[in-house]
Amino acid sequence: MKKCIGHELVEFIEYVAEDGKVFKDKDECILYERKLNGEIIECPKCHGRGKVPEEYEYDNYHTGEPMVTTIYPTCKKCKGKGYLEKKVKVVFE
Repeated sequence: MKKCIGHELVEFIEYVAEDGKVFKDKDECILYERKLNGEIIECPKCHGRGKVPEEYEYDNYHTGEPMVTTIYPTCKKCKGKGYLEKKVKVVFE
């Protein structure tokens, strides 16, 4: 048996934001740049996750003891996007 060293060349696309941060996903880069420019802000209710944790209390069917579980419904404020878009008021003269 003989041990050899091989070389591979792999090309891939990177997306570089205005401030130099590198992303592998185009949509993430666009979202990041929109946050930099102030076009969008992180949702204050879900903190950018798109889902809000809610505790749900119920009685255990077998033991009758109260149990607590956490569910994660979609954030109603941002509708699951994780961010809020800046509203632009258009004034016609």
